[in-house]
Amino acid sequence: MNFLHYPVMNKEVVAAFRGTGKLLFIDCTVGEGGHSHHILSQIPGSRVIALDIDPESIEHARINLSEFASRISFHQGDFIRFAEEIPVPSGEVGGVLVDPGISMAQLKDPERGFSHQGEGRLDMRKDKRTPLTAEEIVNTFPQERLAEIFRQYGDIRNAQAVAKRIIERRLFQPIRTTGDLRVLIETVCRWRARKGELHPAARVFQALRIFINREIEDLDSWLRAIPRWLEAGARVVFLTYHSLEDRLVKQAFRFLKQNGEIRFLAPYPAFPAADEVRLNPPSRSAKMRAVEVA
Repeated sequence: MNFLHYPVMNKEVVAAFRGTGKLLFIDCTVGEGGHSHHILSQIPGSRVIALDIDPESIEHARINLSEFASRISFHQGDFIRFAEEIPVPSGEVGGVLVDPGISMAQLKDPERGFSHQGEGRLDMRKDKRTPLTAEEIVNTFPQERLAEIFRQYGDIRNAQAVAKRIIERRLFQPIRTTGDLRVLIETVCRWRARKGELHPAARVFQALRIFINREIEDLDSWLRAIPRWLEAGARVVFLTYHSLEDRLVKQAFRFLKQNGEIRFLAPYPAFPAADEVRLNPPSRSAKMRAVEVA
């Protein structure tokens, strides 16, 4: 077993799922299989339904979790719709995990186009069956639409300036690669590397990835529907990595708590321990919100 993706806050996730009295868990975004491995190896008798929209991630997870083959089933699809598409015995579910972060394998593969740090085609699709790519967006979308995507999904203050420069560039030469887009953004932002400062392309790439993969679409309604498809005592753990996503989760859980449909599990939210951040610096932005259906 060799996980390229470090399962963020794995100890806290397992702790939240222990003691529910039920042994079926749903890993909504299995990735490389790190969290599922910890659940299956540390909770005796546990079973996992593993989902992911990315077929390559599912194949990696199958290999990494082969020792648990009799206790895990895999399904490709969007977790937002899985309750409608996959028969789930709700009375048996002890916990549901959503960790929507990008895996290290996805980031390190230049052909996927997720990272501004490499050089590859502008793709960014988790599910390659979908037709829309980042390359098509930056080369065909109008300026106002680009600026809207950058503001809404990347919280980019100079979104209009970035969009304008993209339009100017593509009039003469298409933007084909991650490097093309990164250099363009560095020029707009007059970027000079400084220790501890986030590269300006990171938010632009985040915005395009969220838009292409519809990561936020219907999330609020899915969260608010949790008490309707899970029975009392089942737990939901949601890991977030950026403010837009975290705001949606926080607001939806607050609504459910006010209606008496869930209770928060302390600490709420939870953050990675200092030791984990030292071992896995990208985890520093993570927040974990765990709730139990009332």
